Amino acid sequence: MLTSKWHTLNDNCQKFNVAYKRAKRLRKSGENDVDVMKRAQSIYRDEHKGVAFCQEDAWAILKFHPKCDAPEQVDLTGDVLGATKEDLFGHDARPRPAGKPRPAKKTKFDATVSTDESSASTQFGELMEQELRLKREAAEKAFEAQAEKDRTLMRLEELRFLATNTKDLDDDGPC
Repeated sequence: MLTSKWHTLNDNCQKFNVAYKRAKRLRKSGENDVDVMKRAQSIYRDEHKGVAFCQEDAWAILKFHPKCDAPEQVDLTGDVLGATKEDLFGHDARPRPAGKPRPAKKTKFDATVSTDESSASTQFGELMEQELRLKREAAEKAFEAQAEKDRTLMRLEELRFLATNTKDLDDDGPC
């Protein structure tokens, strides 16, 4: 007897939970939980031929059950602009329900993915080293060019001094 009532109760609560989630998504600014509940009742009544949902007490208990509280399916085919992983999946992982097996260890596919990721990071590291080497070489070339320019200016000053006309100078020097 309990089993037959449970199936009916569970089925009705699941259907109302769908209506409640839809009403919650349609929540307007300034609406409170009572307004959302009224809208959920209205949606349920419209979808079930005018039959009102009268098992709110049971639903209030079941709504925190993992099956009712599961996140809604996300359409992965379309791009969601401005949504981050944090927005989509929340900040904490849901605990696994008791009695469920642990996920399998890494498969060959997972191992190749991690290998590809490590090779990608290795390639990135090599690329950064090459870029750093090129920058260092460019800085060394710039330094050498500046040093050559300074040496050239010194030679020009020496040549200008040697090219000075000595005809106007006195032969009597301080010596």
